[in-house]
Amino acid sequence: MRLWFLLCACIGSSVQAQDLGLADRLRALAAPDPAPLDLYGDEALHDRDLIARHAAALFGTPAAQIVMFTGSGCVTCPALATNLTEMAKRQGVTVNLLDSDDPAIAGLMAQLSLDTVPSYVMADRMIRGDIPMFVLERYLGE
Repeated sequence: MRLWFLLCACIGSSVQAQDLGLADRLRALAAPDPAPLDLYGDEALHDRDLIARHAAALFGTPAAQIVMFTGSGCVTCPALATNLTEMAKRQGVTVNLLDSDDPAIAGLMAQLSLDTVPSYVMADRMIRGDIPMFVLERYLGE
């Protein structure tokens, strides 16, 4: 893998891959792997900051591990809330269901830039819109 990156870097320059000497090839193999590209790191950091600022309103006391925003305009929300509650109970975690029909909750959603129900919030992530239950189960198990 490391050699591939070195070869790709060299192709664009005046040095061609076939011109690499044995020492250059060995250095490429010994080089550390490049850092993974994190396209959403800043956005995730911003989300975690928002979650931390609104933690008391989101998670309540005692603190829930997951929040689900629901609302009367969401026809799937009642079944999803039931499924989430049952799944959370099996995992031993707590759920906080927040109704976006309440103006204070709608304001909280707006501050979090969540504009659809269902939406979910955990300590380290926000999920806008519906998501398969097995994915939420995996996130809660982390």
